[in-house]
Amino acid sequence: MPGRNLAKPFAIAGFILAEIYMLFTVLGHYGHETQLLPAPPLAEAVAVPAGTPPPLSAKITRVVVCAVFFGPFGALVGTGVGLLVSGLRGDFRQKNDGSPTPQSPGANSPPR
Repeated sequence: MPGRNLAKPFAIAGFILAEIYMLFTVLGHYGHETQLLPAPPLAEAVAVPAGTPPPLSAKITRVVVCAVFFGPFGALVGTGVGLLVSGLRGDFRQKNDGSPTPQSPGANSPPR
């Protein structure tokens, strides 16, 4: 009997891990080193002092937008890894040693 195809559990795990990675990426704190900007700041951004954290609505918007991309791509990577693992384990086909399979008595008898 063929073994279990591992693509689905790996896809689910890939989706979950990608969403967790997305939260760390989007909500993580980055270094705030003072560097000169390559271009002058926008006029409306001049009123905001440097080092001000972004508003909560901006963080929520980033999480929602990034979730649309991180999750499905993580699931695709998980599916690929699951197919590779299943293929390496040889789970797709039953190994045939060339001997005939035993049949139960009366399996080929005509119906009554």
